[in-house]
Formats: sequence, C-alpha cells, structure tokens
Amino acid sequence: MATIIINGQEHTLPEGEKLNAIQAAKLAGEEIPYYCWHPALSVVANCRMCEIEVGSKDPKTGEIKMVPKLVPGCQTPAKDGTVLVTNSTKVQEHQRMIMEYLLINHPLDCPVCDQAGMCGLQDYSYEYGQSNHRFVEERTVNPRKDVSDAIQLNQDRCIMCTRCVRFTREITQTGELQVMARGNHAEINVFPDHPLDNPLAGNVVDLCPVGALLDKDFLHKQRSWFLSNRDAICVGCSTGCNVKAGENRGQIWKFSPRHNPLVNDYWICDEGRNSYKAANDPGLLHSSYAKASGQLGPVPIDEALKLVGQKLGQLAKDGSPVAGVISPFLTVEEAYLMATYLKELNPANVLALGPISTRGEDQTFMPNYNKGQSGDTSFVVPRPFTIHAEKCPNRKGIEAILAHVQGEVISFDAISKRAASGEFKALYFTSDSIEPWGTEAEAQSLRAGVQFLVVQDTLVTPLAQLADAVLPGGTFAEKAGCYVNADGRLQYAEASLPPRDGALPDLDIFAVLMGRAGGPVRSRDVLAELSGVVPAFSVADGGVIHEFGVLLGQQNENGAVPAGVGGRFDDPWQIPRRLKGDRPGEPSPKGGPNA
Repeated sequence: MATIIINGQEHTLPEGEKLNAIQAAKLAGEEIPYYCWHPALSVVANCRMCEIEVGSKDPKTGEIKMVPKLVPGCQTPAKDGTVLVTNSTKVQEHQRMIMEYLLINHPLDCPVCDQAGMCGLQDYSYEYGQSNHRFVEERTVNPRKDVSDAIQLNQDRCIMCTRCVRFTREITQTGELQVMARGNHAEINVFPDHPLDNPLAGNVVDLCPVGALLDKDFLHKQRSWFLSNRDAICVGCSTGCNVKAGENRGQIWKFSPRHNPLVNDYWICDEGRNSYKAANDPGLLHSSYAKASGQLGPVPIDEALKLVGQKLGQLAKDGSPVAGVISPFLTVEEAYLMATYLKELNPANVLALGPISTRGEDQTFMPNYNKGQSGDTSFVVPRPFTIHAEKCPNRKGIEAILAHVQGEVISFDAISKRAASGEFKALYFTSDSIEPWGTEAEAQSLRAGVQFLVVQDTLVTPLAQLADAVLPGGTFAEKAGCYVNADGRLQYAEASLPPRDGALPDLDIFAVLMGRAGGPVRSRDVLAELSGVVPAFSVADGGVIHEFGVLLGQQNENGAVPAGVGGRFDDPWQIPRRLKGDRPGEPSPKGGPNA
C-alpha cells in the first residue's frame, strides 16, 4: 500500500486506487481548491487554483526533496513517497493571487445570480481570497447569449475552466462548445448553426462551478438555500439515474444529477431532468371516486377503500378469480404488498405485469478522452451512459416478484385478452405512470369483460373514467421505496414530497386493504420483509442497501463498491451549500430506506 505525506502527516492510500493529489488530500481530510478539474473529465490544469508544493521522500535515506515551483494538484499522481504541502504561506499567497485574477472582470451580481449559495467562486473567495480589490480599470463586459433554447450563457461570469467544452467533446462527443479567441478576449461559444441541443446538454449547467451557464427552466424561480434536496431516482426510463430532487413548499423545482459510478456516473439526460414536472401536474388526482347509481363521483378515501375491500373479499369467498395488473412504476415494496394481498385473498387470482412503455431505441454515450485531451486521464474511469428506450423504472423488479409469487410473469397483452374474454370477475389495475396510459378503445376493451374495475393511478385516464372505484396513488415524488433498473440493480429513492391532499401513498393503500394496523407503513420494514421472502431480494437484508444500490440475487459484500470507481470523490459543486429543511419523521439509517 502506498504511503504519502500531506502537511507533515503520513497517510496510507487504498490499495489499487489511482489518485491524484486532490483526491488523496481529500481522503486525508485536507482540501485542495480547484475549478477546472473534474473526476469524469480529462485534466487540463488551466485554472491553477490547485497548485501546491510537491516533493518526494527517498525510501532509503528518508530525505525529502521538494520541487522548487508550485505544481497543479490535479496533474500530480499520488504514489508511494509523494510529499504534498497544501497550507504553506507560498501556497496561500498563490491562492489569493488566483482568486484576485479570476475576480478582475467578474460582475458583483451575486444577489441576482442563480448560482448564489452553491457557487465555487463565492466559497473560495471567502476561504482563499482577499478582502480588498486592487483592480481599478474598467471591467470587460460580455453580453448574455443563448447557447440553446434551454441554456443561457453569461460570459462575463465565466472563468474559462472549460469543463463544458470538455464535456461536449469527451462525454457526448457532439462538440458543440468551443473556446473562441485568446487571452482577455477568450469566450465560450457554440459553432454556427449548431446549438447545444444534445440529449445530455443540461449537464453543462451542473458542471459549471460559477454562474456562467444557467438552466432557463429554473432561472430566477428559487434560491438554492430554500431547496431541500432529496435522494431520488429518475423514473423516466429503465436506466434508474440517481438524482437530487429540489423541493420547496410542497413542490419540486428541479432535478440535478446525483453521483452513482455504477449507474449514471455524474450525468442525467435532459428528458429525465425535466421529468420532475410530472410531480407538479395540476391534473393529478386529488380525490378517490366510486360509482353509485351508474355515476362515478368523489368519495372519501376510506369509503373507496372499504368498497374495494368488500367487493374483492366477496369475490374471493365466491371463488371468482380476480386479475391484478402491477405497474412497472410501482416500487418493489408496493408490488410485493399488492401481490401478497391478491394472492392471500384467493390463490387463483392472476397477477400480470403492467404496460411497458417504449420509445425509440437505446442511446448510449461512451466517453472518449482522446478528444480534446490535454492532460493525464489515468485517474478517470470511463463509463457509458445509456438512455433506454424502455420508459419505466421497475420492470425487472416487478418480474422478480411475480416470478416468485406466481411462478410466471404474465404480460399485459396476455392478461388484457383474458380479461376481455370474461375470464375474471374483477380487475385491479395500477399505473402511477408519469404519462397517462391507454386510449379510449383500449380502455373500453379492458373494461368490457369484467364486472368490477379498480383503477389506482395518479392521473385521470380513459380507463379511470370507466372504473367502479378510483384510488389516487402517489407520484414518484410522494413515495419512498426501491426500483430495479435495466442492469438489475436495486436502488432506493426517498420521498421528496408529502402525499397530496386526497391521496395516499400506495404502500398505505395496500396496507389498509390487507388490514395491517400500526399507522403509516415504512418502506424499510416492507423491504426487510420482502428480503426474507423472495430470495432475489435477500441482498436487502434488514431493509438496508448500499447507497449505490445492489445487484439482485448477488451478495456483493453487502453492496461494497469495487475499488477504482471514484465514488468517494464527488465534485463539491454537485452539492449546494444550503439550509437543510428536513420534514419531521424518523431519520433513516445511513444507506437505508425510510418511508
């Protein structure tokens, strides 16, 4: 194992890790400030903020020899015998000089800048800068410009870290951004007639350490310190990207990527970034409905649940089979309770996987660090990013539960034909999809063959209009639980919003129908129960899984992340410095779910 010396103290590095000085210092609890370096991009060392004193210790004599000049920490490999000095007077004077240089032309508009509160320039100016400003000449002012319909560039705030340029060259390989001109006239711009409109374009906003690139969808809507960020999972496709859901006053304001080196690395697609809006849809169901005298009308949720429970219970006593459609938008905990409920009512009841939405083809972006490379990339672990054509988050999780509970997975098309033929007396249909399912014709066909139809959904759909009982379930933002992505990885998502008025989380709906007492159901408890019943979910023993998720049916050392993935080296600008406003409730154990 490699041993290095940081500020006079010896530290041992993890076996097999390829680290630079910034990463090694972070492991040792020392911070080396930086702007241009990013763990997923090539190294350019052009901001010079991370320059430190570097040397080496002779293993035989113990003599330490230092390099006479300061060296960029991002380009300095941390190996056995490396000596780093990050807090000397020489280093501190250099940091103040760099901060003064970066602020020469920077506008003093922090109060109106969307990056305020999570800005690297603000933080480092306070920590490493100086209070006086010696520049008295006229500042260079550049006009704002749109680099796409969704992204605005404020060039006068740009510090030329070139993160955005390297992203478009190395990650998406679309190359829309470039550095134009040189010296004091240098600026970021797009090529003529080539706007920044690739499917991952919004990530340049997250990469920007200052307020130069801004998302026009979020612009001037909220302040970062008002947002309470929740660990969520994007349900826009089967990739299962890890995201931070920014919530304030009962509304989601934005999605931003949350680092997971085994799923989405540091990125999310623009479609997923904008999918948060489904949680704020004014057309969401705010009441339960039941049919009386042939008319569907609003009723209290307890009355609707009582009607559903009595009707399905009576059919079970009569021995009449019921079909249950388990949506791939439900969490695994919800799917487990629904499957358990219907099978306990009558083992002859039939369960099927809900409709699987697909659109287009899988689109994969494989990083190429040979494009625009100007530094050592030995610290970077490339990972492809895929936008899946399958637009649902939990097909594999539902299939695993159905395979155990029922012994087979029945498709939605198959159950629809059987229901239309009159095989079942009742149909319990769940959705919670972010887009309404079904046409009028599809709804009529499904309804025609059953006497009693229950629809559990978040939106008003043609099928809900024909139902005997409508139960308003929770949106993806209103539920805590786990999803299984396209790779078979079980991942946990927090609830970002409280249940909307008139609705119940799906876990509670099933718990009431099952007669489970004890108040609201915690997803962690259900996951712990599930892990002891379904072998594929035994990796979630005790209801706790690793923060990066675990593969179904694979006990990989309690979810330990393989060495070298860089998971512990998050970019600090990914995490806004904010006032944390957690909702009341029992805190979850580290890495584990909490409803």
